[in-house]
Parts: sequence; C-alpha cells; structure tokens
Amino acid sequence: PFGFKYGMTAQEVLKLVGQGAVKHYKDDPDDILTLGTAPKPHPDFEEYMLMISPERGLVKIYVIGKDIHATRYGDKLTAAFTEIQDAITKTYGLPERAFDFLRSGSLWKEPEDWMMGLLKGERTLRSYWTLKSGINHITVITLGASARSTENGWLSLAYEFDGFTEYEEAKKAKTKTVF
Repeated sequence: PFGFKYGMTAQEVLKLVGQGAVKHYKDDPDDILTLGTAPKPHPDFEEYMLMISPERGLVKIYVIGKDIHATRYGDKLTAAFTEIQDAITKTYGLPERAFDFLRSGSLWKEPEDWMMGLLKGERTLRSYWTLKSGINHITVITLGASARSTENGWLSLAYEFDGFTEYEEAKKAKTKTVF
C-alpha cells in the first residue's frame, strides 16, 4: 500500500521518500516513522505513520486523511468513506465487518446530528478486512471516520502486516517491566 512493503527498514523507506518527508513529533517513539508523503501518495491523505519493528521491519501503516468539510449531516465525509472503501474492496474484497451505527440512547439521533454523534464518540463509521490469505503479508485493514468538529472530519486507514500482533505484545510486555 502507498508504495510501502512489509518488512521495510526505516533506511529503505527514507531512500524512497527522502529525509525531507519526515515529520518529527516530540512524543514519537523510536519505532514510529511519521511522514508527510509516501512513495505512492494518495491525494486524500496527508500523514503516513509507519511502525517499524527492529526484528521484522515495517509491520503497520497508519494513514491520516486531510480534513473534509462536511455538513452536520456528514454527507461529504460518508461519501469520501464510501469512495475509499470501494477502492479497497476492488483490491481486497468486501470488508468482513462494516459499521455505521449510533450508540443506543444517544441524544444525537436526528439526521442533522450525524457529525455531532461522531464527534462525541456515540456514532461509529468503520470497516474491517481480515485477510486470511495475507495478500502482500497484510493481515488486517481498517478504515474509519472521525470528526474534529460538527463541520470537519477525516478518514484514517490502517494496514497491519504479519507479525504486528507479536510486535505489539512485545511492546506491552516491555512497558510492564518498569513496575
């Protein structure tokens, strides 16, 4: 995805995108490389976070979309979500699970409250693909929508590769050793 490949090292990634693509955040752990572009960037996305395991190389790509100006009804955000979901479906098949629901009892149940429900965490718009055949070592794909306000939202997209679960468990175990 986006020109990245499972197992790439940070050095291999930087050869493709250049040092100028790196975005530095003071809280970024050493195993996360945040970029402003990709070897094959998509115009709807502006930030590419790569989780790079010391043992396995690239194990996860997390991509953050550009702001989408939407009405309170969420029309442009849902349209962008559907467009990206359809593109992923053409490559990987239908999502295993897709959610567009409002939490029971939410105050934000009217159509014009769609973005407020998303902003308050009471609405979910998300799709998941679990790839049993591991196309290009990809095991899980997640597409989601989030709101910054009642008029602005963004999409996120994640690709997990073989070994991501073990990488994540090893990080958690290491964190617990400080006690």
